[in-house]
Amino acid sequence: MNKFFVSLLLSMAAFTSFAQNKATIKGILIDSASKAPVEYATVAVVNTKDTTLISYTLSDKKGAFTISGITTERPTRLIVSYVGYKIIRRNLDLTKGETKDMGTLLFTSESLQEVVIQGARSPIVVKKDTIEFNTEAFKTRPNAVVEELLRKLPGVQVNTDGSILVNGKSISKLLIDGKQFFGNDPKVATRNLDADMIDKIQVYDDRENDPDHKLSETQVVKIINLKLKNKIKKSTMGKIFGGGGTRDRYEFGGIVSSFRDTLQVSLIGLGNNLNKTGFSSQELYSMGGFNRSGGSQIYDGTFGGRGWGGIEKVASGGVNINNDYGQKLKMNLTYFYTNTIRNNDGSAYGEQTLPETILYTTANYGSKNTENKHALSSSIEWRPDTLNRFKYEPRLNLNGNKSDDRSYNLSSNTLNPILSESKGYSNSNSDNTDFSHNFSWYRRLKKKGSSLNINHNLSLNNSASNNFNFNDLVSYTSQLKSETLDRYANGANGGDNASLSIGYTYPIVKKLTAELNASSGYSASSEGLFTYDKNVTTGLYDIFLNNQSNELDRTTWTHDLTPQLAYQITEKYNLRLGVNAKWQNLNNKFGGNTGDVKKQYSNVFPIVRFDGPGFSINYAENIQQPGISQIQPIVREYSQLYKYTGNPDLEPTHQYEINGNVYKYNYKNQTNLNAYASVRFSDNEIIQRTNIEANGAHTSTYINRNGGIYGYVSASFGKQFKKSQDWQIGLNTNVNLNINKSAFFLNADEGLQYRYSASAGEGINFNYNELLSLSSNYNFSKSITNYKNVDFKSVNTYTHTLGADMSLRWPKRVIVEGNYNFNYNPQVSQGFQKSSNILNLAVSIQMLKKDRGNLKVSVYDILDENVSVYQYASNNSISMGQQDVLKRYFLVTYQYKFNIYKSK
Repeated sequence: MNKFFVSLLLSMAAFTSFAQNKATIKGILIDSASKAPVEYATVAVVNTKDTTLISYTLSDKKGAFTISGITTERPTRLIVSYVGYKIIRRNLDLTKGETKDMGTLLFTSESLQEVVIQGARSPIVVKKDTIEFNTEAFKTRPNAVVEELLRKLPGVQVNTDGSILVNGKSISKLLIDGKQFFGNDPKVATRNLDADMIDKIQVYDDRENDPDHKLSETQVVKIINLKLKNKIKKSTMGKIFGGGGTRDRYEFGGIVSSFRDTLQVSLIGLGNNLNKTGFSSQELYSMGGFNRSGGSQIYDGTFGGRGWGGIEKVASGGVNINNDYGQKLKMNLTYFYTNTIRNNDGSAYGEQTLPETILYTTANYGSKNTENKHALSSSIEWRPDTLNRFKYEPRLNLNGNKSDDRSYNLSSNTLNPILSESKGYSNSNSDNTDFSHNFSWYRRLKKKGSSLNINHNLSLNNSASNNFNFNDLVSYTSQLKSETLDRYANGANGGDNASLSIGYTYPIVKKLTAELNASSGYSASSEGLFTYDKNVTTGLYDIFLNNQSNELDRTTWTHDLTPQLAYQITEKYNLRLGVNAKWQNLNNKFGGNTGDVKKQYSNVFPIVRFDGPGFSINYAENIQQPGISQIQPIVREYSQLYKYTGNPDLEPTHQYEINGNVYKYNYKNQTNLNAYASVRFSDNEIIQRTNIEANGAHTSTYINRNGGIYGYVSASFGKQFKKSQDWQIGLNTNVNLNINKSAFFLNADEGLQYRYSASAGEGINFNYNELLSLSSNYNFSKSITNYKNVDFKSVNTYTHTLGADMSLRWPKRVIVEGNYNFNYNPQVSQGFQKSSNILNLAVSIQMLKKDRGNLKVSVYDILDENVSVYQYASNNSISMGQQDVLKRYFLVTYQYKFNIYKSK
């Protein structure tokens, strides 16, 4: 204990000594003309020699600022900036432990006629809803990628999975000089573009589809725009990599990007059998690291890759083209081809409690799925003048799928050690064509604040499939008979949707604005299925099964009229009131002699929204139509064990929802708070009614019931310590609560089912001077399922998840990275793995000029404990399962980066 206190005192003494070696400055910013304080001005201290940022802050409401922890070991300079004012520059001559009062600093307006004096640029400039970072103030190592640069920016958080938060908000897209780069996934750019090509990084609100700022600030996400350096007029950059390892593991790929003034062309491609399902999900940069998903291993069973277990091989390639035709016309074209082969083997176990017995089921299954996908998308934007904006976005997807499945099922109960067993085999082929487009025209009208917005959407989807199914059922009870089913089914489905909407905004008086939105939509859907039994005499599938086939067609016309009034109560508070008048006409055709079912609905729903500084509250209502297969007035008997009956008397579900969100960000303290809450009440909720016999036979249908409730609360709090370029620390806390109440019917029992779930997590990120990077996270989740009005047993489950990542760049040109995940799920039944320790390590050696080459040796799942386990409860039953996942392997990969450019 004495040693502890001695160590503590020594640590405090060292910290005090360290603090005394630093200096502090303070001051007040005033407008020279009005003598009013200037809030949100950027106050930065930089290194005089290379203008790298040392520390920064923003002025408060009184114009005051304070910056502490300033080094006194090298010359420093103060740079103060605010849009519309001349930049204030002061050289600092500080001594150890000094608190220097800069006094009152006067901001003078900047004249357009004045000559710009060259000097140190401000590291950070805040322009209303835009934050601009000058990259020269954030030094990175040679050959660093954009992701490393973003990690240094104040207010920016880059998670281990590559996702980005700015001031606690997610980003919708990342642009390069205002242009899209392989869609909306930022990781393709952040992990493949060099940081030294970037001049400025702009962050602003995503108001692309909200030009009139009708959305609350709490609902608006961010856009990051990377502005390339002007000297780089013609450049080609890229990387290629390849590697192999044990258990026949491999990966290869590359990306090449060419920039020619207004033209950007990028080629991309990859292949692997490491459960990395798409190029945009890859961490090509990695430098000894892994593609860290950040997910819970107890559910997904993978360490980077898709989230539901199994083994996957992928080969993918694509091209991205951007071109500007002058200042008014922009075009983007992206094409991707992906071939994916998924192998999935697993087992499942279930317990269904019935009045007279408990039904047990076990299953083993396996599948192989091959998918080929062509995806073509484009975006054309034309701004002929400052008043008009036209945008057209077409998309085309062509999918081909082939799957082979096998299964073995065994059922028993407390009275019979075995009821039945069945073996099944199936294979299917399907093709899908999906085309869609969106056209929009936005025009600002002559009266200030008035506008016209027209949108047109079209979606055409068609698919065809051929399926062969074989099932051999052996019964050990007189309640079932043994049977063999050998069937063929071909299906054809279609879905066409079109809509046209018009929005008009007109300010009545200064604080009152009228909004009128009108839309019409048409939808046509079809489901065709024709099933045949195999004829044992002819060997052909020529025995048509009417009760296994259907021809379903639904057409829907929808018209909406939504008038609203927006009242600006004060500068910070706004109230929006309106109604949504909705008219729907449905025509359902079931084929054969079952007749048509026609429905018409007319509703008027209220709309209420109240916005304040950093918060928003909304109330709305809606109706949700039942699916056409749910109201089909026939009986479907798939086998002795499964029978389904449609209910043509189903009514649409009426939903009432109130939700609110809060968003707060403090620039000075770099803290953010995001909180969301919602509760939804449902009348005529569509509930499945199921009858399960002791032998395992299921019969189900759908009915309406009132009283459904779904609610959730989600909150996150973040704090960053990023005022120094050397030390960067981030904290993030998350809390989530959910409740779901719904009626249920099981045999003769009618009751209510309540599901509660809660989770809490804490994450810590640490970075020291690009030398050492650490991150850790812990998450606890608990779920409770209980019942009312029936004597069913409650089910409680909980899980613990702990993760940590480490990256060490030492000694020079050597990078050591590790990842550890621990997962504990104690409630799973005997035979399922309750916990897993997943440890991954990699060592990289950088070589060649500017570290262009990289040799990486990595080992995945060193302890060989990776697992995919799930468990859930519903309708007085418990279900558990486990799937095969990627297991331990070693991998050696070599990567080479190149960058060729010519200065102007």
